[in-house]
Amino acid sequence: MLPLERQQRISDILSENGIVQVSRLAEEFGVSELTIRRDLDQMEEEGLLKRTHGGATILRNMNAEPHYLQKAAMFAEEKHRIAQKAAELVQDDDIVMVNSGTTASAVLGALLDSGKTLTIITNNIDVFNHPDTNGKCTIVLVGGTYRSRSRSLSGSLATKHLEGMFANKSFIGVDGISESAGLTTPIYEESVVSNMMLRHTTGRSFVIATHNKIGVTSNYQIGRMDEIHGIITDKEGAEFFRTDSSVKAEIIEA
Repeated sequence: MLPLERQQRISDILSENGIVQVSRLAEEFGVSELTIRRDLDQMEEEGLLKRTHGGATILRNMNAEPHYLQKAAMFAEEKHRIAQKAAELVQDDDIVMVNSGTTASAVLGALLDSGKTLTIITNNIDVFNHPDTNGKCTIVLVGGTYRSRSRSLSGSLATKHLEGMFANKSFIGVDGISESAGLTTPIYEESVVSNMMLRHTTGRSFVIATHNKIGVTSNYQIGRMDEIHGIITDKEGAEFFRTDSSVKAEIIEA
């Protein structure tokens, strides 16, 4: 395979998955890792991707908010596994903050099904779709302005409520994760609420995200990569982060 043909195939894989790893590409094409690194370096020079320590991510910007139902249908099984892993990380009497989004909604369901005694602080109205069948959870719904597109409550009233609330764990859903921009979302009001949840976590904070969020940069920053303790992600995301030496957070594969 000629270099241009190989690079076109790499571009196709990036379009499908959002991320690529040097080791897996070398195995797939039957060439050395050095050859793949040269391909990726050249493609970065041409503005086709962003190099990372162990591979590359597609250059993507999310300037508009996707429709909620569209997001909910994507990677449903991966989100379920992420949610189950998140539920394993909480203990009885934990106070937990969870923000908005479809992955966060899955986490809320897993927490309520866990049978553990928890206090859950959230701005995600999908919490009402997950009945607490065990009756062990106290739910604190943050007030604010309802946004139907994200099924959440946000705005100045939401942040006012959060000013006096603290949790020992948080699970934060994001629309983008990148080394340069950190954790991002396309909606300012959502970024403010999520940032406050992150800052008001006295213990461990976790990002919950499927691999397609890696390399994405959106309009507003929720937080920096060095402000989180762990990333709960699917198999592809975990493999990618483990080869990226710049990521200091614990990588938890779901």
